Amino acid sequence: MKYYLNQLSKFACLIVLMISCLQTTVAQDIDTTFHKKDGEEITAKDPAYFKRIIRPVSEQNKKYYVVEEYYINSNTIKLKGTSKDAGFPFRFQGQKSQFSFQGQKSQFYENGVLRSMENFSEKSELIDSAYYWYPSGKPELTVFYPSSLNKRGDRMAEDPIYVAYFDSLENKTLSDGNGLIRLREGGDDDVEEGRMVNNLRDGEWKGRADNETFVETYKKGKLLKGSKIKENGELINYDAKTYFVQPEYPGGIYKLLTFIAKNYEYPKEAVKNGVNGLVEIDFVVDRDGHIEDIKVKSDLGFNTGEAGIRVVKMLKKWKPGIRRGEPVRVGYTLPIRLNLAR
Repeated sequence: MKYYLNQLSKFACLIVLMISCLQTTVAQDIDTTFHKKDGEEITAKDPAYFKRIIRPVSEQNKKYYVVEEYYINSNTIKLKGTSKDAGFPFRFQGQKSQFSFQGQKSQFYENGVLRSMENFSEKSELIDSAYYWYPSGKPELTVFYPSSLNKRGDRMAEDPIYVAYFDSLENKTLSDGNGLIRLREGGDDDVEEGRMVNNLRDGEWKGRADNETFVETYKKGKLLKGSKIKENGELINYDAKTYFVQPEYPGGIYKLLTFIAKNYEYPKEAVKNGVNGLVEIDFVVDRDGHIEDIKVKSDLGFNTGEAGIRVVKMLKKWKPGIRRGEPVRVGYTLPIRLNLAR
């Protein structure tokens, strides 16, 4: 296969050199937070599992964020990457150089062993080769994420190619997209396993996520049916239509954007200063369709973010999102483009 050139073992001891010229970090803007193992942010350091440090960096009139996470007990690195955003979930990005277009995110086990190495495009999509290891340092999984340029020159991610998978006993159970594989989803305890045929799920897959177990049946990558058992013993059946559904505003996206355009009040100071650009508001649609956890993701100053929060609070009740057959909380980012010329 021609789409990966280096052996997996070579990447395990790769030393990444950070070139710091033309970069400026503003020390007073460094943000440090403490988190539980599941990622929940907490105020006290003592019960925390890891800490997250976010450093803003300006380079050639562009701003991005260096994200680092450290285990509390060992003070060893857990994650390192470059993000387009200062808030979680991070959109990891790459940086252009004269040789290639690539960006890297690395994760580590608490014992210091490299856990994963992934590359991201400017659109925060996985591209190129990704490598994953066991805590022992032995290889687990190699995935190749093809990409291509569209007519506008934008890099577009394509379906992944599963190059190789090794079980914990070092047996190679998948090669070139065919065989048995075990995938981790989210936390360490969230896994699913089954057979792939030509890089597509096929047959019965079993797994667990969020203290629930599930069984799903696929044919050529298409989900035919699934069932899960919740922590309380309740059985829920689902299919492709109810596997994952995004939250929906009454009347759809057009109604949502029309409402925002009619009801967003341009702050007087923003008008006075000729402010144009993009404001982004984050919020969560809960299991009942109500909006909660509203906050400014990015704004243009002059109370443009606060005005965005006010208009989001005016929105109607949503149709909630669905995951594996039942309503779930789903995060949403609402872009509001301000243009005084209109």
